[in-house]
Amino acid sequence: MADISLGEERVEGAPPRLGRLVRGLADAFAAESDRCILWLPVFFGSGIALYFALTVEPPLWLGPSVAVAAGAAAWVVRRRPLWRNAALCLAIGATGLALITATARERAAPMLHRRVGPVSFTGHVIDIDTLERGWRIIVAPDAVPGLDPAQQPHRLRIHITAASDLLSPGDRVSLKAMLYPVPGQALPGAHDLQRDLYFAEIGGVGYSYGGAHRLADAEDAEPPGG
Repeated sequence: MADISLGEERVEGAPPRLGRLVRGLADAFAAESDRCILWLPVFFGSGIALYFALTVEPPLWLGPSVAVAAGAAAWVVRRRPLWRNAALCLAIGATGLALITATARERAAPMLHRRVGPVSFTGHVIDIDTLERGWRIIVAPDAVPGLDPAQQPHRLRIHITAASDLLSPGDRVSLKAMLYPVPGQALPGAHDLQRDLYFAEIGGVGYSYGGAHRLADAEDAEPPGG
């Protein structure tokens, strides 16, 4: 057994391996003293990464509670640099977790869980991407037939054919489309389209039958939500 001395700090009766580990961490903290602010986004991002690594949705209070508790602990041990820094790192990570948890709740939107269509609907064009054959539009639908009001997606990403009218963001559009749930990851660690579209409030994807038709220009169309 060995004692560990860290400046004014001392941990009695620590095993030799633990002593070397703690001394190494203390030396690393000391070496980064002039650049410690650069580590803030690292620990903040670690809290966000933890959220996406969880297999269950954390409660909304978890991040703020841990951040406040860790901040209070940092104040209590403010004269012990090692434990103070560790508590501050925990507080920053918990702040990242709190932010992404709140953002996920804020962006929560209905997602399609089954195939729907072909269905005809109207809506407002939010964005347009040019493809080799036609366009891919983000549309805020007025209502999708066959879905309950609570299941109506806020936005849809639709591939429309080259026979469609020339559209611009803000135009009111009418189309007939087949709609599908957002596909998941093809392989573990691959691009997560569901995550990306969830935070963009896009609840389904699909393709049009025939062309999409402009009902009103952006200047004349009523904005989404009235």
